[in-house]
Amino acid sequence: MVSAGFFRRLAFTTAFFAYLQIALGGVVRVTGSGLGCPDWPLCHGRPYPPADIHSIIEYAHRSVGTLTGLLLVGTVVVAWIVFRQQRPLVAWLATGSLVAIAAEGALGAVVVANELAPWLVLIHLGLAMIILGFLLATAVMSLPESPGVPSLRRTTALAAGATYVLLLTGSTVVASNADQSCHSWPLCGGGFAPDFGGANAFTMLHRGAVLLLGILIVYVAITALRQRALRAAGLVTLVVFGLQVALGAGAALTDTAFFNGMHVAVATLVWAGMLSIALLTLPRVDKVHALSRLAVEKRTA
Repeated sequence: MVSAGFFRRLAFTTAFFAYLQIALGGVVRVTGSGLGCPDWPLCHGRPYPPADIHSIIEYAHRSVGTLTGLLLVGTVVVAWIVFRQQRPLVAWLATGSLVAIAAEGALGAVVVANELAPWLVLIHLGLAMIILGFLLATAVMSLPESPGVPSLRRTTALAAGATYVLLLTGSTVVASNADQSCHSWPLCGGGFAPDFGGANAFTMLHRGAVLLLGILIVYVAITALRQRALRAAGLVTLVVFGLQVALGAGAALTDTAFFNGMHVAVATLVWAGMLSIALLTLPRVDKVHALSRLAVEKRTA
């Protein structure tokens, strides 16, 4: 019989592959490989890619997506076996990720059919982050029982939401091709002179959001360092966010595939880190224990 420990390993593995899928999606985008396989689910009418770098990159993205889907199905099944009685929330979170990834697969076909329409690419990324969020929530909420950190729940939830918005503003910059016209940092127009002309307005919006929301992210990460249950997640998130800012500057100044690809991958890690901090502040209690405590409280009342 499968154990809670086995499920946790499976859940975190599935979340990792979901992250890898998103990172590869970023590689697909920055290398212009989105139409490397112009048909779906085949690639140039075949079940394997031709000897072309763009086709191989896109095919790898799809292959990891398929593996992620299989892992996700396994996660859902095991979640219902292990947690349906003691902590049903875990099973429902896993099921939510399955529904979301089914919608993402259908949307992926629509994105290809519409030749990467910018607004569809934005929705595709936003839904991918939600899937990762569901999977992280499934894994974190399956951890051993804990009262969480009640005093930080609202602040961390706000920071996680802000990070999600920050990701979408960054995707808007790419979708509008604003990153092709602004090659200075920290502002467009010469480094420190603001430029809101044309597509640069999207870039300025994103960088303004990085400044304002970044302050909140750093504040929450530093606050998390003071809580034993959140310390590891806070430290990792703080380091990753600093790396993300550096990569953003590198992407703006060099416009190379390396910096652009890493920028997307590390941005996803920032989202994962902030969401993990928020999730760790929530209580994790087995249903049977919660009912027992409630019964004790009624008897002593």
